[in-house]
Amino acid sequence: MIAVRKASQSDRQAVWSVHVRAIRETCSRSYTPEQVIAWSRLLPPDSSIQVLQDREFLVAEKHGVIAGFGLLNQGSEEVEAVYVRPDHLRGGVGRAILEALERVAQQGGLDTLWLFATLNAVPFYLAAGYIVQHDTQHCLPNGMELPCVRMAKRLPSESRAAQPRQAPDRGKGAAAGNTYVVTSDR
Repeated sequence: MIAVRKASQSDRQAVWSVHVRAIRETCSRSYTPEQVIAWSRLLPPDSSIQVLQDREFLVAEKHGVIAGFGLLNQGSEEVEAVYVRPDHLRGGVGRAILEALERVAQQGGLDTLWLFATLNAVPFYLAAGYIVQHDTQHCLPNGMELPCVRMAKRLPSESRAAQPRQAPDRGKGAAAGNTYVVTSDR
């Protein structure tokens, strides 16, 4: 079973470990060593204190271990992150996190989400129904640029068309209420 829940302060070290391992072991297939080093240094454990307050921050547990995490900025309608430990790839963890973030977005009244997909993650987001908008560069806070793909998804609703509208630029996020989701592993 995969349990997705709101992150807490006690998850900081595990989240940091997932972040670093995912970048170094998974993203390193698509990015240069310099990009991987600069990117993996961005999220020290203490940095998540503010993020927990400003974003919808979810973690996925599998067999009692934090196997992934995701961030949603509802103010800008952006999925800011979905990271999965390399030893839990293709086990439903990323899908469970993304589906939970999408449900939180819907509960918050959003009808469209967008994101910057890393080159290695584009097939994952395509399979989840996201549509490529354009290739771009994502500038990390330390100035390093990462090639990526801007993607968007119109969230399901019977009264709307299936194509996403242009998502807004980044803004300040508002955290949603507590959301707990349990998804079985396939």
